[in-house]
Amino acid sequence: MMAGAGPDTSASRIDLAETGDFDLGALRVSPAHREVRFNSERRELEPRVTQVLVALASARPAVVSRERLIDQCWEGRIVGDDSIRRCIVALRHLAKEFSPEPFTIQTVSKVGYSLIEIGGDAPPKREARAPRTALYVFGAFALFAALLGIAWARFSGGAPEPASIAVLSFRNLTTGDRYFAEGVGEEILSQLSQEPRFRVAGRVSSSEFGDDPDIEQVADRLNVEYVLEGSVRTQIDRVRVNADLIRASDGTRLWSDTYDGKLDDIFAIQQQIGRSIAGALQRKLLHVAVLSGPLVTKGDAYKLYLTARGLIRTRNRHVTSTAANLLRDAINEDPNYAPAWSSLAEAVSLEDPADPEEGLIKALPEAQEYARHALQLAPDLADAHRTLATVLIDGSPAAQAEFRRAAALNPNSAENMIALGHVFANEGKFDSELAAYRRAAQLDPLWFRTTGAQGIALAERGRRHEAEAVARTGFRNDINNQHILLGRIAWILGDYSEAARQWSIVSVANSPRWSFRAKEDLQNTIAVLGLGKLPEQPGGMRRRSRLAIDSPPLAALWQQHNRSAIAADVYKEENRVAAKQMLGAGEARELAAAYDRPIGLLGIHRGEQLRADQLSSVPVVALAMRSAGRSIEADRLLQQAEEVLRGVYAHSTTPFWFDADTAAILAVEGRKGEALAALERAARRGWTHAGSSDLPDIAEEPAFRSLRGEPRFQQIRANLAAQHARERAEFLQLRL
Repeated sequence: MMAGAGPDTSASRIDLAETGDFDLGALRVSPAHREVRFNSERRELEPRVTQVLVALASARPAVVSRERLIDQCWEGRIVGDDSIRRCIVALRHLAKEFSPEPFTIQTVSKVGYSLIEIGGDAPPKREARAPRTALYVFGAFALFAALLGIAWARFSGGAPEPASIAVLSFRNLTTGDRYFAEGVGEEILSQLSQEPRFRVAGRVSSSEFGDDPDIEQVADRLNVEYVLEGSVRTQIDRVRVNADLIRASDGTRLWSDTYDGKLDDIFAIQQQIGRSIAGALQRKLLHVAVLSGPLVTKGDAYKLYLTARGLIRTRNRHVTSTAANLLRDAINEDPNYAPAWSSLAEAVSLEDPADPEEGLIKALPEAQEYARHALQLAPDLADAHRTLATVLIDGSPAAQAEFRRAAALNPNSAENMIALGHVFANEGKFDSELAAYRRAAQLDPLWFRTTGAQGIALAERGRRHEAEAVARTGFRNDINNQHILLGRIAWILGDYSEAARQWSIVSVANSPRWSFRAKEDLQNTIAVLGLGKLPEQPGGMRRRSRLAIDSPPLAALWQQHNRSAIAADVYKEENRVAAKQMLGAGEARELAAAYDRPIGLLGIHRGEQLRADQLSSVPVVALAMRSAGRSIEADRLLQQAEEVLRGVYAHSTTPFWFDADTAAILAVEGRKGEALAALERAARRGWTHAGSSDLPDIAEEPAFRSLRGEPRFQQIRANLAAQHARERAEFLQLRL
């Protein structure tokens, strides 16, 4: 093909790798490299934009129809006009970056587009020369506007609005491990997310798009103005990183560069990319890290670390042992690299032993040790604070403090905001809990945990319509997750047949990720409706429904489950059901003896300040103390509980289960009328007495023993039974 003759293409798909270079006006177009050159200037284009340029240039100056563009550039897939228009706008902006413009693109209404080469088939545009007087006036006005802008910037602080940006997963151009490339992009995302001049879409949401994403769609779904994409190629101890910053509104590539170096240079490369992005968007970085110390390591250790992080991100417990071993190898390479210690703590806590509960009890002290060592090396490592909190006793002051510290160090992490919401829930600050989940969803809108946390919190407040709207909006492009969450919302509100219907859709979808979970949830529904029993296996599914403990445990088993603070925390749901059964069997003295030990009873310790997250255990502990002849201590505990209740109701809108916990405390205090009112309020708002530590019949609950003869209580019990019967009948009609 002669230079300048244009590419030789047909209506078949344009293969950029097979398309030769050609001239377009003063430009040299290289489709295989997705770039155009003008003298020493170089611009890199998106693959789709390059294909459209080739299609139009090959036909110039003839009109190319939309249908032909779709056939050649989108392989005939159904795409909207917006996708084509975005590419046309990007090409028009590209042409305007050069002087004179090498080409123009004309729109032929309802037909297609025509590329006109300047200096080829059409004469160059003649610039209109403004009168000299007009130039003086314009210059004076521009100077005045500039001075006014400077003055206003000084008056207002001069800080531009944060730039909103998504960092897509970097593509792996090397055969083999993809997690290193993904990790490089994630580290750049993490760097920018800590900058006040940027609003960065969360990691999980940014990773939802494939290797050839529609930038306009990315920007729309993540509500960002700019998108960073890139690729990584490794070879032995060398690495090449390509990065491109794109303005989503018109597809303009604002900045593009390639970095070559040794693996040991990767931190400097990531930092330089961050600086270049900030420069392109006229933002100033305030937290540029020093390229030494416990947050930086050598290339070999970093590659092991990023691969392990990729395995941990899958949340597949079958591969966490591999992740832990990779992290141990990384630590052997560099014992002072704090993130590796923090990730090792997380990996160890997620490993999948044959006996989940006993395996977790064994793993947690080890995980705590690793997380604390990470913080000794890097006291301000937010991930290490959050990881340490997750492996401490749930709700303990130490865990709460670590979660808060993580959120303070990195408030732009959706994980930290979810953790902070958990802190607020444990403290009974339920309005703040919901606000934290909403903030998490703003940061990472496509992550199932952020959408799920919002939907579940709203359902627990009886706000079903809002909860379902969150599920449908947040998961509009993730149908399996939408059905899972809609089922969970229905379950929370006692609509078991609807929950089963939603989960049955997923269970037959053959989704490797979600089918198993949906089948577990269906099995839960069968068990709770009295139509079958849960399989005899530890952990997992049975934690989402009532625990099948029909009689008091043997003394040896009770002691085994309460042999340490960690064991008591891991078995806390089983312990609560067991304690209720022990009360009914007259074994209160064993419970009182547990209360006197350092571990306490159901997490409640003698002489310690009572917390909001412990209120559900108060009735059992108080009744045990009374039965053991220690009524004064029981009354003191109930008085503390009432003070906590008053504080929560004074400052927050509560979930309906909190009303039921309140009713139990009031009933044990002997305040029957108030207890019944709280129980009726809970039932009106959606409570159905189906939690993991609830007994099958409300009348069997020790806390409500004093209410059994009350007509209002019998009515509540009858209403719950009738609803249960309706759900059982509707479930059977589904014929699942």
